[in-house]
Parts: sequence; C-alpha cells; structure tokens
Amino acid sequence: MKLSEKTEEMAGFYGRMGHECTSKEQFNRNFFEDWTARIKKQNKELTEKYGYCTIDGHKQKVSNFKIEPPGLFRGRGTHPKMGMLRRRVEAEDVAINIGKEAQVPSPPSGHTWKEVRHDNTVSWLARWSENILGSTKSIVLDHSSDLKKYETARKLKDHVNRIRDEYIPDFKTKDMLIRQRAVAVYFIDKLALRTGNEKDDEADTVDCCSLRVKHISLHEENDGKRYVVCFDFPVNT
Repeated sequence: MKLSEKTEEMAGFYGRMGHECTSKEQFNRNFFEDWTARIKKQNKELTEKYGYCTIDGHKQKVSNFKIEPPGLFRGRGTHPKMGMLRRRVEAEDVAINIGKEAQVPSPPSGHTWKEVRHDNTVSWLARWSENILGSTKSIVLDHSSDLKKYETARKLKDHVNRIRDEYIPDFKTKDMLIRQRAVAVYFIDKLALRTGNEKDDEADTVDCCSLRVKHISLHEENDGKRYVVCFDFPVNT
C-alpha cells in the first residue's frame, strides 16, 4: 500500500512503540481509528481528482480508476498459474481514450502512453493487458452513470405515446392515488420536470419527482386569464 507522507509518518510512530503499548487493545483501537481516518481522507482526495470524467459536458463517475499493483497471482482453487508474478503495469502498457480537444494527461516521468486515441464509439477510458492470463482490463464509467439514464430516455420514445394515452383517462378515475399519479406524470411530460425516486430522509425528493402540493397554486382567474396554474418550484439546471 502506497502511503501518503503523513500516514507513513504515523505508521512509523506505531512501529517505534514498545510492546507494552501495542499489546493494549485501547491503544491499538485509538491508533487505527486515527490512522485509517487519514487514509480515508487520502482516498477521498484521489477520488475527487481521478474518479470523475467529463463526457459531452457532463460530469460522470468512473467505476475504478486504480490498476492492480504487482504481486503473485493467486487464482482460484489449484489454478495452474498460481504463484506467477503479476508484473507492474507501466504507462507503456496503457492505451487511453479521450476527446480530440481534451488535454492529454501526462504519463509518469520518463514514460510514454502505449496509445492515445479519440474513439467515441467505445465506452472504455483506458485499457491494458495483464501478463498472466492475457486478458484486457479496462477503466469504464460507473454503472450508476447518467449515460445509463440517457439510454433509457432513448428507449422511451417508443412508449411515450402509449403512456400519454394511459395517463389522460386516469385524470377522471375514482382512485385518488391513480389520479395523483396521472397529474404528476402529466406535469413531468408537459413541463419536462426532472424525475427521480425515493431517497433517504436527507434528500428532498418524493416518489416520481420533487413536485409537491405546496409548489402549486390554482386560480380561477389571474392577470385577466382564467384557470391559471402557478408554480413555486425549484428548478434543476
């Protein structure tokens, strides 16, 4: 594990302590709580720097931006290649895929990338081959990436007319919940409201979107117009 200067210093403090201290449970518990807190902070900083990319102007999360360190291959069961050396992956092994206008990231000092390409027909951001099984490893977008939502939106065009045909008659149904859902879907459809789902108590979202009764006021007449709906609704841009 590559430690930051501060976490390595703190590990040195622990290593220099005598057995009398390090044999005490409370001492070890307090040390590891403080030490792992510093490592978590380091990982958070790395994630903020390398854990996101920009695609078509949108910030997207990267699933795993770390390459496995060198070591001995373990495999499963009695794998015939167990014990072989998994060599260190160098910049010369790595092909990166970025936009044509993007600045090429600098490889480690004294190294060059295997390849720099600008291919928008593939989803990988970087890839390399590992030496034991010869398989290709890739850095890709996280499964929770918004791009997955875009693909769902593309499929929606084949169903939107059916959805509209269903929610309009539901305005007059006797079931209150169905009527409420129909009105919410109508507003989502006509006003392009951002949809979502239920979150934890900290998030101000409920059900299919954040629209609530308190955000709407109905007027039989307003500014000379009849049957006016006024919104006081937070808009996401």
